[in-house]
Amino acid sequence: MKKWIGAALCLLLVVVQTPRVVALPDLSLNALSAVVMEASTGRILYEKNAYEQRPMASTTKVMTLIVALEADCGEELATVSELAAKQPEVHMDMRAGEQYRMQDLYYAMMLESWNDTAVVIAEHISGSVAAFCELMTQKAREIGAMHTQFKTPNGLDAQGHYTTAADLARIMAYAMENEEFRQIINTQSYTIRTEDGNSRSVTVHNHNPMLGSYVGTTGGKTGYTNEAGLCLVTSAQRDGVELIAVVLASGWPPHSKYRVADAAKLLDLGFENFAFEQIVSAGTPVEEMIEVAGGTVDYVNAHVSQDFSYFVTEEDQVELICDLPYSLQAPIRKGDLVGAVTVLVNDTPVAVLEVLADQDCAIRNLQYYWKKLLYYYTYI
Repeated sequence: MKKWIGAALCLLLVVVQTPRVVALPDLSLNALSAVVMEASTGRILYEKNAYEQRPMASTTKVMTLIVALEADCGEELATVSELAAKQPEVHMDMRAGEQYRMQDLYYAMMLESWNDTAVVIAEHISGSVAAFCELMTQKAREIGAMHTQFKTPNGLDAQGHYTTAADLARIMAYAMENEEFRQIINTQSYTIRTEDGNSRSVTVHNHNPMLGSYVGTTGGKTGYTNEAGLCLVTSAQRDGVELIAVVLASGWPPHSKYRVADAAKLLDLGFENFAFEQIVSAGTPVEEMIEVAGGTVDYVNAHVSQDFSYFVTEEDQVELICDLPYSLQAPIRKGDLVGAVTVLVNDTPVAVLEVLADQDCAIRNLQYYWKKLLYYYTYI
């Protein structure tokens, strides 16, 4: 690891942006767009056309499920509309008027990727597909996926329906923070039934190819349309580190294995080349003392408040830029915020950190000057 440059740092306040990708070997991916990202920091480790807008097929359903889960209506009954019943393959062959528990539809949508179930979910929550897609796009903006727009809840090709590999990774990372989301996408099989007395039931099965082929897989969603090609968003975890891999347009049938191979290459690269490194320990002093005006001492020291770590590789250059005032006005209390440190990785700011005072400094008052005078006449 290259030598850390700069003074000290401390409490992480905010991640500013993703640092540039370091020089790594070409993976020769089939995908037209791809990215691998560390989930907790949002750092993109490797990318190929990661900011190019593309259709994303049924990986759309990651956002559909998140919006549905946050609407908190899993125990409600949803009625199948004529529009939902007419959705093209892949579908559950629902019939207009049937009723299903919303939570059951979540499993059917994510495990089998049935298009009709996504429409039922959308209409139940928002009254129409268009209104629900507005919620999806709004949620994408909140997450930070600024180059994503939804026009369908199931990912069927539609004008103006697109994302980027980088945006989809952010959406997946956000989704994986939801424990119910994790549970649903990792379920191997699940049986759903109608709730309208028809006693119709169907068992759905998980079709995520990564679950059986890549050790450590924690979830994912496949997708395919004629325009989008073969798509996949997936996550995997090792030693407490979770990575998100996205491949868009990773070939077209019959080459369904391309997307699995591409995702595995991306995840391997992240796990093998990057690791969390502690950049500084709590209590590390800032080298420069800060002048105090009108205080009982002329200078105060400052220090870092907490440990700070970041996901880096040996090729990264980490720089710490300390921003301290020329002078502080007394009084000052120990632990007061007195400055900041900006952390840069490869010249890109990734965090702003607090610098805290080490000691108290009272204001110079009459009592202070009286004690000084008494000392002078006693010992001089």
